[in-house]
Amino acid sequence: MQWVRRVLALTIFVGVLIGGWRFAAENATPVRVHYLLGVVDAVKLWQVLLAVFACGFVLPSSAVIYLALKNRLVARRYRKALGGLEAEIHQLRNLPLAPETPAPGASDAAAIPPPSEALGRGA
Repeated sequence: MQWVRRVLALTIFVGVLIGGWRFAAENATPVRVHYLLGVVDAVKLWQVLLAVFACGFVLPSSAVIYLALKNRLVARRYRKALGGLEAEIHQLRNLPLAPETPAPGASDAAAIPPPSEALGRGA
């Protein structure tokens, strides 16, 4: 099975090479290129077409890569926030439902301040 892949890859590679060679031979006419910043004389047509094709591939691809990275960062931020919220839910689930009852015989009298201290007036 491995040799079939190699033969297929080699066949495709040779086909692309032959196709590129024929394309360059058929489009060898020198042309003048007017672009935004100036003019270039005597450039072969196949070189111009290849450059335009490359620019047409690179520019949209870079925009797609930028958006994919941006979405990945947003997803990472949401995963971190979700992890924090899940940890908070876990902590809330482990809280006791009712307050702890004091031990029998313990007095809460020491914890309750006198009425004068509760109102903010010193004795």
